[in-house]
Amino acid sequence: MPILLFLLWLVFNGRFTVDVIISGVIATAILTWFLAKFTGWSVKRDGKFAARIPAFIFFVLRLIVEVIAANIHMIGLVLSKDPDAKIQPKIVKHKTPLKTGVGRVALANSITLTPGTITVDVGDGCVYVHAIDDNSREGLGDSALEKKLIGMEKGL
Repeated sequence: MPILLFLLWLVFNGRFTVDVIISGVIATAILTWFLAKFTGWSVKRDGKFAARIPAFIFFVLRLIVEVIAANIHMIGLVLSKDPDAKIQPKIVKHKTPLKTGVGRVALANSITLTPGTITVDVGDGCVYVHAIDDNSREGLGDSALEKKLIGMEKGL
């Protein structure tokens, strides 16, 4: 994390002068000390996080694919000239095998980012989703995003 904080400092500054680098090292050291003292952060936890970075990247790529596919589906619904379009909004209860709160929230946010669905509630190992049609509801049962999150949880 200290390296990421320092790189972020450099990116936000936009200059690479001696005074920016020295002040970045000092700011990074103070923030790292603060995180270690008050949030329980440690290098050991950071190592576990670093090991999950490739899985996170694949998760984000899959999320982008799902969002694009859902956008195409929603465009089809909106532009459909069929007056009997299959728009049947419902709230669906989806039991998720995700164990951690972070995993459930990541799933809920991913569902909300996908057009045609909105997460209404998360609790009791379930995610309650408002879906606009049958196609939007189908993806909840066998979600590739959920499988990727399960894989990330196993790496904890």
